[in-house]
Amino acid sequence: MSVPTAIPPVLSSSVRGPLGIAHLPRVWLKIRLFAAGRLPDGYRHGVGGFDEFVLTTLGVDRDAFIAFVENEQPDYPAVEDYVRAHATNLNDAAIATINTRIDTFDMPEELLADRRQRLRLSPGYTKSVRVNDMDDWDAFHTMLAAK
Repeated sequence: MSVPTAIPPVLSSSVRGPLGIAHLPRVWLKIRLFAAGRLPDGYRHGVGGFDEFVLTTLGVDRDAFIAFVENEQPDYPAVEDYVRAHATNLNDAAIATINTRIDTFDMPEELLADRRQRLRLSPGYTKSVRVNDMDDWDAFHTMLAAK
């Protein structure tokens, strides 16, 4: 049995590490997968979307963070150590801003339309994290079903 090269990052944006920052574990995972050549096409990995929003809100230099994860291949606790050492805005208010946006953001309709049909989602299913989770699970299912 051959192992597929691409691995959908099924770690949800809602997951928080010890610092309590939503999406940071997912950013780490996506950059690690990209650096290993295993992130499926179409996934952001540090630039744009929630990835960039989290890093910018914390005051972490995006490019330096991406380079750190790609080059050092750290485990997740080392990523939080990096954030502690390099963030210029690591405080309760910034973390609350990140977590609230991650938890409440509705996916824009232009991105939602295809997913709503493909994933058979009800019209009220609009939260980005939930839709992205379903999309990741579908990608993972498709990967596993491929023969």
